[in-house]
Amino acid sequence: MGIDSRESESAGSGDGGTRYVRNSRTISGRLHEELVMMDIAQGKYFSLNPVATRIWELLERPLTAAELCVVLQDEYDVEAERCSVEVEEYLAEMVRLGLVL
Repeated sequence: MGIDSRESESAGSGDGGTRYVRNSRTISGRLHEELVMMDIAQGKYFSLNPVATRIWELLERPLTAAELCVVLQDEYDVEAERCSVEVEEYLAEMVRLGLVL
């Protein structure tokens, strides 16, 4: 899963029960198979790979990491343990960046 964070040129781990949801202050749009997001307050933009984009789409409503993995395991060929580790890492990074609450 990939999150690529960059400064804009104009700009100067969950416990399993935690529910995550998108931060509504970001704007986003698709660019080919990736999602590109802009956090105007931070002056940063972010690019998500297809799997990270799918997680972002699912976070339209509050979900736990375990709930995300149930959906992702159904849609992708991924083992439960690997899914759990990668989703937790993704969510931690998104929380750190202020994109997910």
